[in-house]
Amino acid sequence: MVKKRTIGLLTASVLGAGLSTAAHAQSSVTLYGVLDMFGGYQNAKVSGKNTSLVTLGNNGEMTSRWGLRGTEDLGGGYHANFQLENGFDPGTGSVQNSYRFFDRQAWVGVSGPYGELRFGRQNTPMFAWSGNLDAFSAATYASGYNGFANWQARVDNDISYQSPKFAGTQAELHYSVGGKAGTLAGNAVYQAAVQSKQGPVYMAFAYLNAANATATNRVQEVMAGANVDYGLGKVYFGYFRANDVISSTTGNALSNPAGKYDPSVGVVGNTAGNWHSTFSLSADFRFNPFLSVGAGYAYTKDSSALGNDAGEFGAIVNYDLSKATRIYATVADLKNYHGAAFKLVGASITSGTYLTPGAGQSEFGAQIGFRHLF
Repeated sequence: MVKKRTIGLLTASVLGAGLSTAAHAQSSVTLYGVLDMFGGYQNAKVSGKNTSLVTLGNNGEMTSRWGLRGTEDLGGGYHANFQLENGFDPGTGSVQNSYRFFDRQAWVGVSGPYGELRFGRQNTPMFAWSGNLDAFSAATYASGYNGFANWQARVDNDISYQSPKFAGTQAELHYSVGGKAGTLAGNAVYQAAVQSKQGPVYMAFAYLNAANATATNRVQEVMAGANVDYGLGKVYFGYFRANDVISSTTGNALSNPAGKYDPSVGVVGNTAGNWHSTFSLSADFRFNPFLSVGAGYAYTKDSSALGNDAGEFGAIVNYDLSKATRIYATVADLKNYHGAAFKLVGASITSGTYLTPGAGQSEFGAQIGFRHLF
């Protein structure tokens, strides 16, 4: 009888320990995504000829994507986390990046009471937070802030630390490994950023510094801005400055986002010390939880002798059919000056679905889009 009781107690103890471990190490994986399509119209003078484009485009307000995010409870307030994300073209079903499958994000990390450490391909803070500084969420034809600002969206081989939130404030530090023998600086990318929410006011600042292979040339970018919630909407201010020096590196270095100009080969000079500074002021108004409108103006100033400045006025209407589904419509009027050739873009419009105006030529655009989250 004693032996049976002893065996029973031991069995219960082992099973209890197993169940405790299973409950302790809970994990979850979530499939998510975005589908964004729009009908667009653009008109501009191209190669001296007045040209119009009517297109069924994609990624107007958000880039279409699917992804996996997961977490495992390690106990003691610590978690193992990962995120994998692929951008695709819903118009054709093709991937957006032919040489990367998870072209958007691919990282693994550990979080706990003292913050989170991540390793892999990650969004830059200035890309992740830019939508908080613009009534157009830094996307669609209507966003001059997105169209002029040349922030880097993601960086490869990135090691990042994200602090816990303290008094509504959170900081991030990033170092992207250059992978060049004999140097820690060649091909390396450094980032520092902070965002803060204080009552109705949100503020953000981000800095990026990327070196070429020999660390003799550097891309430098600064983003700063804020928004103020006035109860029925928000007023936004965004600022971005880049020195227009594009490094020759190819892996974890800078390559311009789709639809943006490339200063190394385009109409903007690449002399060290020349800067483009972009200023954006916009606001939105909510009629009800489903319907909102927004408008804004952005201007970019070229400090070089080229004087390739540009300005854009935009307006947007958003109507939410549900928490997951939205219809949006925009209009935009872009003015290029001197040799500037900025264009109307969206979140990440596929090549061929937009016009590139001739140097110094204006462009008008409108779009009606459908966006669904899952």
